Amino acid sequence: MNLQQSKNYPAQLVFINGQQTITNSLIVADYFGKQHKDVLRKIDRILNDAPSEFTSAHFCANVQNQQVGTSQRDLKCYHLTKDGFMFLVMGFTGAKAAELKINFINAFNEAQKRLSRTQHPFERQRMMFTWEGGKIVSSQPIHDDQFVTSRDKLVQYMREPRFLSLEQLLEISEAANQQIATLARLAEKQARLR
Repeated sequence: MNLQQSKNYPAQLVFINGQQTITNSLIVADYFGKQHKDVLRKIDRILNDAPSEFTSAHFCANVQNQQVGTSQRDLKCYHLTKDGFMFLVMGFTGAKAAELKINFINAFNEAQKRLSRTQHPFERQRMMFTWEGGKIVSSQPIHDDQFVTSRDKLVQYMREPRFLSLEQLLEISEAANQQIATLARLAEKQARLR
């Protein structure tokens, strides 16, 4: 598959490996239209020139089985973190290279969002349950901006300083005034009918 044709699909450029978002040198070479051996040469120069603390954290040698002609072959490649990728492609110049770099950066960011969403999906979840006859008959999540209270406590909470913002209090006041006006009109109609 030619990845240049599918550059709008970040999942094909960047993938999640454990807790990291990575790509590999084969994908980079294909996407940027470069020979893989030239990309490997550039990585080898980086490995020789850059501090080992950086290179060991962002470049990992790997072997990947690839279709070459009619047979399968093991090819040396490198897994690259976002920082490793950025270091590698800094020297790639031109408008097309800039566009491809942006696509890759967006792909890394999208993969990182997916990774963040899946890391701790149930870190903390508040739930409200309805029990009947010793069995749960319904459940509903309580989001961070929601709370459950009694009517009496609601008035008490509203009087607490900084519990609600001015905007929230104004919204509640407007809703309460509308409800009072509706109830007053209803009471007036009922009084006339008597």
